[in-house]
Amino acid sequence: MAKFRKILLVSAVCTAALLTSGCGYNTGMDSEPLTPADSVQTEASENLVRNNPAALALASSPEGTAYDEPFTSYTYDFSAYENNYMITVTPDETNTGLVLTVEDNRFDSTDFIVMPPANYMVCLPYSQESASQVCTVIKSADENQTVPDLLKIDFYLSSFDDETLPYTVSRLYSILDGRLVEVEVYDTVADEIIADANDGESILEPMEYIPDSYLYQTETLKFMPEPVVTVNEDGSLEADVITYTLNPDDMTMRRAREECTLDNPLYYGYAAHAIAGNVYQYFIATSLNVSDYENYVEVPVVGADYSNYFFKVDDQRFSTVEELKDYAKRFFSDKIVNEMFLTAPQQYRDIDGELYTILGDGGMNDELGKLTITDWDISENVVTYHTKQEHYDINHKFDGYIDGGDFVIEISNGGESFIVTKYRYPSL
Repeated sequence: MAKFRKILLVSAVCTAALLTSGCGYNTGMDSEPLTPADSVQTEASENLVRNNPAALALASSPEGTAYDEPFTSYTYDFSAYENNYMITVTPDETNTGLVLTVEDNRFDSTDFIVMPPANYMVCLPYSQESASQVCTVIKSADENQTVPDLLKIDFYLSSFDDETLPYTVSRLYSILDGRLVEVEVYDTVADEIIADANDGESILEPMEYIPDSYLYQTETLKFMPEPVVTVNEDGSLEADVITYTLNPDDMTMRRAREECTLDNPLYYGYAAHAIAGNVYQYFIATSLNVSDYENYVEVPVVGADYSNYFFKVDDQRFSTVEELKDYAKRFFSDKIVNEMFLTAPQQYRDIDGELYTILGDGGMNDELGKLTITDWDISENVVTYHTKQEHYDINHKFDGYIDGGDFVIEISNGGESFIVTKYRYPSL
């Protein structure tokens, strides 16, 4: 049975704690695990380093202490073309790095040392029972292609002095010429590229780490982090789609920005889907921004002995329900918008002529993972994207794909704008 984190409505029971703590809320999207196809890793509270101060509360929770055996090692199979390997991961003597012992078909073994980048630390599972969380093995999602496996190791921020650093980063490893190597990643998106002083040609230097730690496979040799959606001054939304393309011949990757146009329909679809999710999340997964937690309006629930508590929305794009509805209609059909407002747990309403909402988060199905586009059909101004979605069992082990449903958009102005006519929020 699917596990859901239901919307946490601020009622009479919980309002006092919320107001005294001054806390906001967590969105289902922020906590959603982003795992590659055929991954063995899940992002869970047990996947913590023992000396991580920011994680002590989670590590000391009942879920984190239910295991009686500390993490010592993890062994898994690894494939590179027709060769199979056994890799064992163990912490080094100081628990600051990892030792990868690689054994080939002839039972010859070599050690490979992994040390974290500056300001980061390795992620050691909290117990042996969760040993598989020490790494992620990425296998090709295309059964017709033979591509070497990739090993992804994540690192967590150990110093918060630099607020520009991402909390989680990663490095990739694979087999090249029979030995384990780090995949060198070159950033073609970077604002500054070192120029060759002799002939003026651009020289790309390998990145110290991948800042986009959650990747999933969109094509045979391409991986994509979650697109980043930004709000422009006029309220329009724009999605930035980054991909990592693997060259298995030399185990290098190119980080590049995709052109999200109809000439590149796959990533146009991912951009449109990300924009749709950015709007729809405020009607299922999280509330619109609230800045003032001191002032709220209590509204008794008819026929019940408790009240709902509404907070004023702080968003310059709209200040009333009608303005919010008009904004949603810039991206969705009238039918979808009406459904959004009818079923939204946030119960957006006007109070004294201003937009108010119930706070909370939810709407996440723990058995569903990432949704990927499999193919598409274009008929005049309508694009229908067919999708598949990762499915996990009750232990959050990947057990295959399910139909992710169709994502349908009507395009106009040569693809410069679109209206979503069929959509399902990925975590429902």
